[in-house]
Amino acid sequence: MNASDADLVGRVRLGERDAFSELVQRHQRRLFGLVLMMVRDPDGAQDVTQDTFVRAYRHLDQFDVDRAFYPWVATIAVRLSQNWLRQHGRTVRREGAAIEEAEEPATSARALRSIITDERNRQLWHAVAMLPSGERTAVMLHYRDEMPVQDAARALGVTTGTIKTLLFRARRHLRERLSASLPVREEISK
Repeated sequence: MNASDADLVGRVRLGERDAFSELVQRHQRRLFGLVLMMVRDPDGAQDVTQDTFVRAYRHLDQFDVDRAFYPWVATIAVRLSQNWLRQHGRTVRREGAAIEEAEEPATSARALRSIITDERNRQLWHAVAMLPSGERTAVMLHYRDEMPVQDAARALGVTTGTIKTLLFRARRHLRERLSASLPVREEISK
């Protein structure tokens, strides 16, 4: 049976260090994705993600178990990412990750729809990677990590109004980029 994050935090507070390893395993991949979208450097993202978990462990006594763990640790990650960017002169490349090629052409309509959906998702996240830093981070927190606006605002240290504005601008930019890059496609029958 899987323990909740709050249960794991409680176990860590009682001295069971292995429980923190489970928290890391649960959230590491998602957190790394967030940090990578912010710092745009895989090695830097690895360092920031590791530092995030070290800080979270050191300050676990400050975590409110009545709240979700991920928004709390994401707040730490966002702040450490911002620090990393400042220390590295904010020299960030604007290129997104390369789009992976499909392995084999699909023959069934379902497989073809799946490939088209995957391609659209890649194009969407590539477009997200091209957004200005604040918009990109707001989109990652709110849409990818499903963080409520209030928690995203807390993570970024801004007001909820600012997050809403960032999300509005990001949606507008994405709509413009994607409408220009996605050709009109005919619906695939069955």
